[in-house]
Amino acid sequence: MPRLRLTIAYDGRPYKGWQSQPSGQTVQDAMEAALGKLWSGGRRRLHASGRTDAGVHALGQVAHLDVPEERALPPSVCQRALNVHLPPSIRIMDCRAAGDRFHARFDAVGKTYRYRLWTAAVLPPLEAGLALHHPRPLDYGLLEEGCRALEGTHDFSNFAALRGNEDGTEDNRRSLWRVQPEVKGDLLELSFHGSGFLYKMVRLLTGGLLRVAGGRAPLTWLEDMVQRRGPGKCAQLAPPDGLYLLSVDYPADP
Repeated sequence: MPRLRLTIAYDGRPYKGWQSQPSGQTVQDAMEAALGKLWSGGRRRLHASGRTDAGVHALGQVAHLDVPEERALPPSVCQRALNVHLPPSIRIMDCRAAGDRFHARFDAVGKTYRYRLWTAAVLPPLEAGLALHHPRPLDYGLLEEGCRALEGTHDFSNFAALRGNEDGTEDNRRSLWRVQPEVKGDLLELSFHGSGFLYKMVRLLTGGLLRVAGGRAPLTWLEDMVQRRGPGKCAQLAPPDGLYLLSVDYPADP
């Protein structure tokens, strides 16, 4: 069957994350319902690059699916047709043919996440749910140093939430190639580009950086949390509002 690669953007606020659930209130469920209107005769299963949690947004989530060869549509037609059947909070930004060996999850070699914070005293109403309101003072020099401390290959166990099925043998080593703060007026953006991310890792890293930059812990606390595995984990979990899956890297991409 022909395989299609989709690049998907969504507002995470109405959904309980990406992963399909019995409630049906997830991005994957909404997507597969739209696919069912184009190709009947059984549920069309989407395979994404990874999950996003409830309330987390995406600008460049990637997924693939196989479609019946006898009812295949040109990618551009598929993109338009899917967007007709999707709610406005989900959009197919790109649709293209993929090789039959392409896998959105297993072929991914890197991801970029961005966390947005609004630092002014008042949060504009159109930023509600799309950025974390953080009007408290921050030391941007310490923030830069904290970002540098996170870069490299480390065991990020102290910045991973537990799913409940861990047995202590998990490999929690990940490579962060670039952690970059950028100030745009009242908006602070933290970008994380790495080989992969653990459960709630970006939100915990953001919380740790804000703790240091806000003067509530020394830089050595963050450095120590990166360099050792337990006991104790970072407890500063930033809310999902400001988190976006920006893009996914694949070997053949330009």
